[in-house]
Amino acid sequence: MDSFQRALIFKTVVENKTMAAAARIMSVSPSVISKRITELETAMGVQLLRRTTRRITLTEAGSNFYHRMVSLHGQWQTLLDETQDLGKSPRGRLTLAAPSPLLNRVLLPKLGAFLNQNPDIDVEFKSAAYETLPLAGVDLSLARQIDDLDSMAYVGQRLCRYYNQLFASPDYLAASKPLSESNDLRSHACLLYGENTKATTWHFRCDDTQDASVDVSGRISSNNTEALIAAACQGQGIAYIPELIIQDEVKRGGLVPVLPHLRSKTFEMWFYYQKLDFVPLKLRVLLDFLKQQWKDPA
Repeated sequence: MDSFQRALIFKTVVENKTMAAAARIMSVSPSVISKRITELETAMGVQLLRRTTRRITLTEAGSNFYHRMVSLHGQWQTLLDETQDLGKSPRGRLTLAAPSPLLNRVLLPKLGAFLNQNPDIDVEFKSAAYETLPLAGVDLSLARQIDDLDSMAYVGQRLCRYYNQLFASPDYLAASKPLSESNDLRSHACLLYGENTKATTWHFRCDDTQDASVDVSGRISSNNTEALIAAACQGQGIAYIPELIIQDEVKRGGLVPVLPHLRSKTFEMWFYYQKLDFVPLKLRVLLDFLKQQWKDPA
């Protein structure tokens, strides 16, 4: 076994957190994985992993080697894809990563048509926290705009703009005090995003010249967007959320806008992929499809 193969084993261990998990994926015993990592470290003359009984962590050298290995592996896969793509239709497996609300409520509903158009492409979806994106080892990551993106390693492009608005169920509004301005929110049950949260401040952009901030409170809070959407649909309060992810609820009439002139600052949804000399055909057709879905970035 050469060093490149051992390095691929090392990459698999890092991405799956434990040697046991990597061993299951590669259908070998954990002792084989451990032996190959030791051989790689011996050949390089540097420790790559710190091992304890419960976990492994990367050394500084290991972290640098892993990120370079991800790049090299991507280039190798690109060479294979480039050769296979010549004169062929798009095929293969694509891995896509996004935060759960974006993955479940925006990306998945749109990709049914893509899969129908490309029967030889398989897709794997990975739910990922925003702060971990773009995710190493996946073909495409979707998230709101990342300010500190490593532009030497990744390509990013905007898909669309969006903003938060206020929504509640018709039942909640019928049973509650009327709302005519932002300050009225202080006397309403508001659904709060976060942990251990009883009160927060909602910021609104009313027009080009005026902003508003309102201190709101509520009995229900969660760091899970799906929980807040469910609570809003059940008439538990007012949610401050992008319409982008509740389009089904709005179409069905389960949620309706509240004070529609109030909205957050504008956010942007972007896609990110590893910077490559050659973008595989399967990824190119996906990028073209996504751009077509959001022709108007505004």
